Formats: sequence, C-alpha cells, structure tokens
Amino acid sequence: YYARKQVKSRIGKKRMKTTHKIIEGDCLVELKKIPKETIDLVLTDPPFNIGKNYGLYKDKMNKEDYIEWCEKWLTECMRILKPTGSLYLFNYPENNAYLMPFLDKHLIFRRWMTWHYPTNTGHSKRNYTRTQHSILFYTKSEKYTFNREAVAQPYRNPTDKRIKELIKNGKNGTAPYDVFHFNIVKNVSKEKTAHPCQLPKELLKIFIKASTNEGDVILDAFAGSFSTAAAAKELDRNSISIEINPKYCKIGTERLLNTNPLNAFV
Repeated sequence: YYARKQVKSRIGKKRMKTTHKIIEGDCLVELKKIPKETIDLVLTDPPFNIGKNYGLYKDKMNKEDYIEWCEKWLTECMRILKPTGSLYLFNYPENNAYLMPFLDKHLIFRRWMTWHYPTNTGHSKRNYTRTQHSILFYTKSEKYTFNREAVAQPYRNPTDKRIKELIKNGKNGTAPYDVFHFNIVKNVSKEKTAHPCQLPKELLKIFIKASTNEGDVILDAFAGSFSTAAAAKELDRNSISIEINPKYCKIGTERLLNTNPLNAFV
C-alpha cells in the first residue's frame, strides 16, 4: 500500500511531499530488505508478551525466547538507523529492563521515560495497579537530532526573575520532562481503531518532532494501529510501517487516507 500526500495544505501553504509505505509481513523478514543506515528514527511498540490476541501472532513466549526474539529485530533496527538516528522503544518496564543491556552494547543510552495513563481496569487484590509503559530513548552516535525548541514546555514559574530573563533572551520553555501524561486511546479517543493496543498520536508527535526534521524517514516495525505513520504524515515526515496482519494493514491504509483528508492521494 502506498499513500502520497500532495503539496498543498488546507490553507494553500506548500508542504513537503511525503511518502508512506505499508509493508505487510513479518518484521524479522522485512527489516532485512531495508538498506542499512537509511532510517532517521525507529519508533515502535512491539507486543509485550502478555497474551494479547493480534490475529496472526502468538503473544506468549517464555521470557528467554521473547527477549531473544526482541534482540533479533532490534539488531535489524539498529542496522538500518543512520549514524545520526534515534530509537524509541515502548514496552513494559520489566521487559525493557532485560533489553537495556543488549541495547547498551550497540547504542548510546539517553533516557528511560514513562507514559503514565489513568485506568479503571486491571486492578489487583495482591499487587499495585499498572498505569505506565516505559520508553527507552537511544541514539546511534553523539551526533543526533534533538529539536529542543520544537517540543519545549512552557516554564512553570514564568514570573521568576531568572525565567523572565530566559524568556527575554528568546527561550520558549524547558525540554519535556521524562514522564508523559496521556489517556488511553481506547477509552476516550475518536481515533481509536480495532487494534487492541493503540498509542496516543500526540505522544508520538513529541518524539517525532524532537528527533526528526521534515522529510526524514520514520520506521515502525510493529505498525498495529498506525499511529506512528499518521503522526508522521501530519508532521511532513516520511514513514515505513511493517505489520504482519492484513486486517491492520487495511486499517492503516484507511487511517492514512483520512489523515489530513483535504490532501489528495495518488
């Protein structure tokens, strides 16, 4: 499936032409077909090994097999990253903790971040309620894109004398904190799809704006609901999405067609 965005936006402003490619297949196979060092950002949310029903994939392995499987596709993701590229990996903290030693051997660790979400389900009588996903941020080298001003948050104490001076000198805020508060998409969003797991598009936009520029290429190895591709399209970035289930590929195509609907596709 291919979707190409025309260059005129709703207000007539010229926009960069972007391409959004959907690859139906197993990422372990399809990633190998992508030339090395051609991707600016890998932003992905793999299965968490908790028994979710994804149709064509059994999301339940023993711990050792799951970690080994993750290391295989992560190896390919690292291969295709440009020297200036970045990787953001969503997962449960207990999985990312096992993956960090492997990633540390090949990439440069930047931050362990948290997506916190309120929930009314999943409460346990013998444990604490889970309300977070962890996000690992790595770069391939010391020379990497980070557009701080594009994602700056307003200063929390703008009347402080020192902050006033920073604002006077052109600073528009502080870099985002490493905990992000977004609601679960399936509970509140009109953009929710049939996919059982869907990331908030606005959360993904933060990472895309910070770690890429217009025209860069973003890869999602587990496209699922195609939130990454939709966010990339809205921000004038190119995207490559890999998804094993044809049902979700169709959802992704429809979603991309409806993202900025006044932009025609050819």
